[in-house]
Amino acid sequence: MWGAQGGGLVHFDIRWRPSGGRGEYEHVPGDVALARRLLIDPIVISGSLVTTDVRGRIKDGKPRLRRENPNDRSLLNVHTLVAALALLPNPIREDKYLLSLPLQDGAYVISSVKFQSELVGIGEIKCRPLLLQVLHDVNTIDVESRLRRIGEFISRNDLSGEVLSLVARYKKIIQSGVAVIDLRLVADELIAWLAKNPEIRNSIDQPSSIIESNAIKPLDSHIELQILSADETNRRLVSHFKIDRDPNIRKAKIAGFVADHGKVFCENCEFDFEKKYGVRGKGYIEVHHLEPLAKILPNTLTYLSDLMLLCANCHRIVHRTKTPISKTDLQLITVP
Repeated sequence: MWGAQGGGLVHFDIRWRPSGGRGEYEHVPGDVALARRLLIDPIVISGSLVTTDVRGRIKDGKPRLRRENPNDRSLLNVHTLVAALALLPNPIREDKYLLSLPLQDGAYVISSVKFQSELVGIGEIKCRPLLLQVLHDVNTIDVESRLRRIGEFISRNDLSGEVLSLVARYKKIIQSGVAVIDLRLVADELIAWLAKNPEIRNSIDQPSSIIESNAIKPLDSHIELQILSADETNRRLVSHFKIDRDPNIRKAKIAGFVADHGKVFCENCEFDFEKKYGVRGKGYIEVHHLEPLAKILPNTLTYLSDLMLLCANCHRIVHRTKTPISKTDLQLITVP
């Protein structure tokens, strides 16, 4: 992948595959990590690197990730290290078909992580996490953006008490440069603290502006954007409307719709604000995310085809119940 002189940035994935009941990870393309130790860029602390004891190997002609000391339980593997850095629950390697949302400890498998890699020394590559996928879920977590938000959180100067101590431990372990199991322990404590402080948790999971990334493999030509999942009703509704009202998301969806239809109107009842209100209503419409947020992973990437243009009345009807009704149900109850 790299030229004869080395250098440059290359993308590669680690991918889970079933093996011996527990599962294992391969590295794709096979020559990027081959015979090289993986150093993980935590992103949360600029300039830091976390050293793993994981290298790319060839086993039975196939590219596999292997730890140098597989029985050393004091160190994290690559997939568990990324999850701990990103303050996600602890994943497992065995597929037990237990996936439920929100994610729970020991109840999900990381099916792949996409990295941006760079040669940094003899037999070593620096790996920056970009995207993460969970087995049995079609969505993709923008883990790079999540780590950036965590970095902003741990850099705040208004932290105190319990969380200040937890953040100090989290930062110290990362700055030590070793993928020790203690990082998982402090990550669990931070996750528990965030559960009691939803405003800060929301700031980590929050939706963001539209992303353009060559690392994405889009299913179509639509632009990708982030959305957040939630488990409480209030948080779900607040977060949902943040997405629906995001000006960048709104502009992108409307632009695509106009390109297809020549103007904007409610996709459910066909109400046209411009036709009703003239120039004051030109271009106005509300944007609704079709997927209930409780069923979506945090920081999920989605497509404009997952959004729907609705008039204010239809949008409010969708959200009148605790669980927003589906597009099909909305169409069924709408009187022509």
